[in-house]
Amino acid sequence: MPGKQQMIRQGTRMFLAAGLGLLLLNGCGPSQGQRLVSEGASREYGQGYDDGCASGRKSAGDMFSQFHKNVRLYRQNADYRQGWDDGHDECRNEWLSNYRQQELGIERQRAYDEHEWLEKQKVRDAVPELTREQIDTLNKLGH
Repeated sequence: MPGKQQMIRQGTRMFLAAGLGLLLLNGCGPSQGQRLVSEGASREYGQGYDDGCASGRKSAGDMFSQFHKNVRLYRQNADYRQGWDDGHDECRNEWLSNYRQQELGIERQRAYDEHEWLEKQKVRDAVPELTREQIDTLNKLGH
């Protein structure tokens, strides 16, 4: 079975790759708030949405996002407030969903690795007098 450290490194690599992918996707082109403004939302709603979205990702655990909230606008402008609330909720839920999917992928990989290790152990236990090379040859023939 792969060592615990190896599995942790594998999981960490998968998590960082997914995080980098999300970071690249979020950094290219117009923001969601800008798209909403181009579709007819007010400028304040769009700004609030983008600020709330970054804050929602941060509150969900995204280490690359920053909390943003224009408190004066949030108190005084209903569009900004609604945009901030909408962006916060949507982006927080999206980030948590992606994180859960990554965790499930890591758990599936761990289960698969465990299964493979157990299958190899069965061969070793059944024929303990074989050398490592002979066992590897048998495993290759079986796959």
